Amino acid sequence: MEVINFARANCKNCYKCVRNCPVKAIKVRDGQAEIVFERCITCGTCLINCPQNAKTVKSDIEKVHEILKEEKVAVSLAPSFAGVFNDISPEDFIQTLKEFGFKNIFPTSYGAILIAKSYANYYNDRQRSIIISSACPASNYLIQKYYPELVPFLIPVVSPMIAHGKYLKKVKGYSKVIFIGPCLAKKMEAQEFQGVIDAVVTFEEIKKLFEGKGMVSEEEKKEQEKQIISIKDEAALYPVPGETIKTFAPYLKERWRKEISVDGVNELIEIFEEIKKGYLKDLYIEANACKGGCSNGPATGDKNKDKFIKLEKIKDFAAKIKNNYDFRESSEELHIGEFSKKFEAIKIIKKMPTEEEIRNILKKIGKYSKKDELNCGACGYDSCREKAIAVYNGMAEIYMCMPYMRARAESISGLIIDSTPNAIIAVNKKMEIQEFNPAAEKMFNKSKEEIIGMPLNYLFDDSDFRFVANFKENIIAKKVKLPDYGLTTLQSIYFLNDHDLIIGIISDITKQEEDRIRNIEIKKKTLETTQQVIEKQMRVAQEIASVLGETTAETKMLLNKIKNILKGELPDE
Repeated sequence: MEVINFARANCKNCYKCVRNCPVKAIKVRDGQAEIVFERCITCGTCLINCPQNAKTVKSDIEKVHEILKEEKVAVSLAPSFAGVFNDISPEDFIQTLKEFGFKNIFPTSYGAILIAKSYANYYNDRQRSIIISSACPASNYLIQKYYPELVPFLIPVVSPMIAHGKYLKKVKGYSKVIFIGPCLAKKMEAQEFQGVIDAVVTFEEIKKLFEGKGMVSEEEKKEQEKQIISIKDEAALYPVPGETIKTFAPYLKERWRKEISVDGVNELIEIFEEIKKGYLKDLYIEANACKGGCSNGPATGDKNKDKFIKLEKIKDFAAKIKNNYDFRESSEELHIGEFSKKFEAIKIIKKMPTEEEIRNILKKIGKYSKKDELNCGACGYDSCREKAIAVYNGMAEIYMCMPYMRARAESISGLIIDSTPNAIIAVNKKMEIQEFNPAAEKMFNKSKEEIIGMPLNYLFDDSDFRFVANFKENIIAKKVKLPDYGLTTLQSIYFLNDHDLIIGIISDITKQEEDRIRNIEIKKKTLETTQQVIEKQMRVAQEIASVLGETTAETKMLLNKIKNILKGELPDE
């Protein structure tokens, strides 16, 4: 039954959808927003307000392509098209639909005429103190799920879309009916009435179909002047707030009720709360979940722009054709019972934590008392307690608290900056010092209070910082001597484009440099000593070799003498 949700890859942890959802039907898990179908009223507010356009909507376009292959297919067209597609004439729009295969087009508002007598009957019933229109499925779901005690006030009649679908199939003999309109909740409603509406296509989807489509010719426009008469939009003002009663007014015995038109979910919630308190009676409420009525639906594809222009275009369209029809002459070919609908409460399971459990959740994000509860609404909930209850019900994550996470991040980053042994200096483009951490205070023997706002060259030559500021090229690990301080430093300088700051991280390597120079001297002396030893050893070796050479020659000579003597003393053989 799910028709809308969010694309995982696009969700950016902004919680804007949670903030704008009037019934808090959005769960956040692992930083990802997800619509909980059981709680959702399909108003589409979250999708309209999503800055990343991270929406996914169940589309019937593929199904429509298959349906259009059949012979007897009718299109029920919502009258709000005249406002949504206000950049072309109604005739052009209808003709373009026909070119895309939507041949048999009829106004959904004829369904309003079909249910007019039923509405009038409930209006005339003085036993009913309060009656609420039931044409808007999103407002119906709001009552069924969140105001179950008001369900008896809903007029138990189907919407114009469903009435029209039944009429087109049972009276006109069409095998399939496609609804085209601005509403996401109609996709849900169509699923409730399987076999009545076979596919729901939004205006946003139609706009995508129309992309790249050229305007019709003058000859076609002349033909359209005739075709517009076939679009019998008897109740074309239905999408305009406050105008629906005109559809069934001819059947009223007496307009004895106070009549209130309410558009927008938050406004509906306000009046429903007043009804619960018993403040209102003898009332007819025209309930519309969309601010500005159906022409401002969540699936128009224009983020609710030009609301009043759209309403005026709808009124112009209605004025053009209103004299063609008599409201009293609606079809009697369907029994009035065909249009009845039984509304029932839909139970939402919501667990209520104890006060101790709420306090324990709040303590985990540093809220130990009432004064710690800022109720800033950044998480999407109106109060810290509401958010804690959402956490308890698995609808929110505990660390969605922006002030807590910011304080925590600042605390950690501040701890790192204050604890690092490296000097950190931040300057603006004017080379004025903006940040000076404790290590910098120690390195330059200056307090933060006296140095903030001072020019950097007050401390040392700022040419490297200026180079980074002007050319936006970072300098990494450059050795810089600061003779005024007796220091040798290693400096890394970064340009932060988003903040127009230049950050210098300066490491004191004076001792390492002294050790390095000392090691070089030791190596030099070692090398000299080694060279001297080598040379001495060579001399000794040469002297030894010389002595050994003389001794060997003398020995050889003596041995030969002995040999010769011995040879001479031996007898002849």
